[in-house]
Amino acid sequence: MTATLGIMHPEARGEGIPAIRDVDALLVAAAVFSAGFLVPSVAGDFVIADLFIAGMVLVSLPLLARGEPQGLLRSISLPLLLILLGSMMAVLAMGVEFWMIKDLVKDVGAFGSLLAGVALLRRTGPRGMRAVAGAAAVGTVVVVLLLLAETGLRAAGVFPNPNVAGHFIGANLILVSRAPISRWLRLTASALATTGLVVTGSFGALIMVIGAFAYLGAGSSGSSRRSRLRILVPILLVGALGMIMVNLPSSTSETGFNSKHLERSSSGRLGKWTATVEVVRDHPLGIGPGSNRGLGLLPDQQEAHNEYLAYLSERGVVGLAGLIALYGALWWYGRPGGLTRALTIGFALQSAVRETLHYRHLWLLLALAIVLDERLATTPRPKPARTPRLSPGTVVP
Repeated sequence: MTATLGIMHPEARGEGIPAIRDVDALLVAAAVFSAGFLVPSVAGDFVIADLFIAGMVLVSLPLLARGEPQGLLRSISLPLLLILLGSMMAVLAMGVEFWMIKDLVKDVGAFGSLLAGVALLRRTGPRGMRAVAGAAAVGTVVVVLLLLAETGLRAAGVFPNPNVAGHFIGANLILVSRAPISRWLRLTASALATTGLVVTGSFGALIMVIGAFAYLGAGSSGSSRRSRLRILVPILLVGALGMIMVNLPSSTSETGFNSKHLERSSSGRLGKWTATVEVVRDHPLGIGPGSNRGLGLLPDQQEAHNEYLAYLSERGVVGLAGLIALYGALWWYGRPGGLTRALTIGFALQSAVRETLHYRHLWLLLALAIVLDERLATTPRPKPARTPRLSPGTVVP
């Protein structure tokens, strides 16, 4: 599908890379790297990564005004309109509140960073792509080292809570498995990421990683031995470290990957999901973006811990249809067996146990994965050498 878009980076066309495009790559790389550092914040929910994301959006405005990124924008425009329509219907039904506006601004930032990231990366050469992928890998290494500096399991590091840290590490683990980076950086980032994933004790992140790598593994059955190892090694590392942590003496506590933590986490989520369903029953049009927490309707005044139920309760059936259509559009747009579909599967799975669509790194890494898949789809494969056909009676020396 993506091969029909005619997408080809400038270096491949022999046009060269103007200096401004090097700035584009550095801007995206800075956003990808800084997305792993959410604590401390600059002001309220505003963090350093938001400065670079805002810069990305501003630089890409001329491209976005011309309908870029072509193909992707056409694929996701209807889902985004449905999400916006469902949100507006809920806001009009309930009345405007500050937290609703705040949540809608986060929507704009999330979807804007995806479109801006793809638009800028498409005009970036191979060197710039390697720089952005390297920033993701190095950022993962630094984040995990900061996590390991903490004592005990369920470490949060530079994130507000361990689940966000686990999502960041898991998403990067998926990406670096096929990113254009050096072998040693890939191995270092993958090994530390699997360790960090266990330290956070996030079952949702583990589900995301297993789902994504299962898809990549299924699609690599006919690939080279090296490609299969890239997929199998992270799965084996996560499984082995998880089993080790479960059987450590500390696994008798209520943290980490163990039955007590799972039981506590599951029972808490069931209570929140039940309360969210009651909200849906009382307000079928939705109560407005961010209102579950803003109105304190759920136990412990927390989120619904389920993106689908949260959309249904806050943005109504129309908003939920938009969310499901968005995942479907990303899947349809992605290259078969590629990173885009793997990340989409992982994100969709974790959305069942956590609200993640406002995570900055999610959209930045997805933008990188989309362009990497596009480059692979438009790179001509080398044709096998043809063996000359010998006529009967020819003597081969």
